[in-house]
This record gives sequence, C-alpha cells and structure tokens, in this order.
Amino acid sequence: MVERSEPGSVGVVAGRVVGVLTVALTVVALLTHQETFYRSVRLVLAGLESDVGLPVELLFWGDVLLVAAGRYAFSYVLGSLLGVLYDGLDRPGIVFLLIVVVLIGTVDGVYAALSARNAVVGLGFLLAWLSYVPVFAWLLEDEQTDRGPTRL
Repeated sequence: MVERSEPGSVGVVAGRVVGVLTVALTVVALLTHQETFYRSVRLVLAGLESDVGLPVELLFWGDVLLVAAGRYAFSYVLGSLLGVLYDGLDRPGIVFLLIVVVLIGTVDGVYAALSARNAVVGLGFLLAWLSYVPVFAWLLEDEQTDRGPTRL
C-alpha cells in the first residue's frame, strides 16, 4: 500500500510506472538492433581471437535483461528522489514538478535517441517521464485539505 501523504512513497510508485514504460521502449529498441548486436559481438570475438563458447544469442538476451533491469532501477530510484525533493522543498506545486520532470525526460530522451539512433525513441522516453506527473498528482494526498488527491 502506498502512503499517500508521503511524497517519497508516491514518487516510488510513479517512478515504477516510468520504469515499466521506459523498459518497454528499451526492449523494443534493442530488438530492432538485434542483428547489429550479433554482427558487432562476432566481430569483436573474432578480433580478439576468443572462443568464448557462449552463443551470441545468449549474450544478446543477457544484455537485454541487464539493460531492462538497469532502466527500471534508474526510474525507480529517481522517482523516489523526485518525491523526496518535492517534500524537501515544502511541496512547491505540480508546476515545479513538471518542470523538473521535463528536464529529466529531455536529458534521458536525448541519450536514448542517440543510443538507439532514433528520435522517436527519444520522444517516447520524454513522454514516459511526463507520465510521472499525473501519477504523482493522482496518488499524493494534500495534507492541508480534505479534498482528496492533488489535482493538476
């Protein structure tokens, strides 16, 4: 159960939503570059004259799994930190949170677009981060009033 009056706890849940969305985008991006990964790994192994003994497909799926776990953890932790920052600044309002999330989403989106060599992936990351704000606002109860969840 989410402690709805605790922004750090609410930030964890909102970060998990962003994590699930960015993991989905990351896996799709990796799957579209699967053959490139195979070629690159085979080239590196041939250049090192290494006989690893592991199938390249196994290395690919291991890479997908590790990248997905890292992406989810990044969003989870950063979502929590955003909630703590929001509380530490004495709950400055949703507009402030939106500005911070747009900055984070833009940086993450640019990095994703450059990594995937696809601007659409970058835009998807920005939109995934923008989902943080309505989830956070919907879950967070305003302590000063009994109106219910904070509204945009």
